Amino acid sequence: MHFVTRTPSPPLDRFVGQLWYHAAPELPDLLERVLPTGSMSLLINLAEDELRWYDVAAGLSAPSSAAGALAPAAVPARCHRLSGIAVCGAHAELFAIDAAEQRAIVGAEFTPGGAFPFFGPDAEALGGTHVSLDALWGGDAALVRERVLEARTPEASLRALEAALADRLLRRPARPLARDPAVDFALAAFADPSRAHTVSDVVGQLGMSSRRFIRSFTEQVGLTPKRYCRVRRFQQALSAIERGARVSWAGVAVACGYYDQAHFIHDFRAFAGLTPTEYVARRRERNHVPLDG
Repeated sequence: MHFVTRTPSPPLDRFVGQLWYHAAPELPDLLERVLPTGSMSLLINLAEDELRWYDVAAGLSAPSSAAGALAPAAVPARCHRLSGIAVCGAHAELFAIDAAEQRAIVGAEFTPGGAFPFFGPDAEALGGTHVSLDALWGGDAALVRERVLEARTPEASLRALEAALADRLLRRPARPLARDPAVDFALAAFADPSRAHTVSDVVGQLGMSSRRFIRSFTEQVGLTPKRYCRVRRFQQALSAIERGARVSWAGVAVACGYYDQAHFIHDFRAFAGLTPTEYVARRRERNHVPLDG
């Protein structure tokens, strides 16, 4: 496996957290569940001019508060076919991908709310789905993919994508380059590890109506504040799992702000379709788990 990352230069780094190149020719042909991160990304398949993703239907199983209980069985549903360059909107639900496409792919992960200057109000409409980039950028989308494909090395591919995004930022349609200050304040508050800020806390500190805040946040981030906070807490739990050789589920629950272990497991199953124990045993890499077996 070959994995290369690049942090964009200013001012693009305010909007794109990371550019990455992933090549793994040894991957088997299988479907793989992708867990929600709450952020938007742009994907370019280098091997073929198509990207595929699948809805995942989770079958019901008996609920349990035990971390090792059986999780719902994930069943692939409809296949969605897109062009070889597409946008993945902010998700609060898992979906599945064709792992074969991970054999050669380049991506850009936007910071929370960072996609807004590139897509405007479409950032909200993209929430929970994938869209071919040409539906948003027209012929410019194919030109971006061509520039990346012409690069001779992974590093050059990332530089080409960075240049294309920086150029798009400069030529963007008339819309604010910066996020709404209220959204910036909220994102910083939700990321504060010293305190579990609730949406009500933030609205109270901003001194604005809840309706107006939720409208602005959802438009720019792609998820409602409440759903964003739930996904972020889930991702904090995944980080805690990745750090520990031996994981205390009760400890993870407390550290990540869940009411108790049962609450943690319930939320984990809702986002991953797996119990925490199953995730640890089956994950291929963070946020990626084979759909079967």
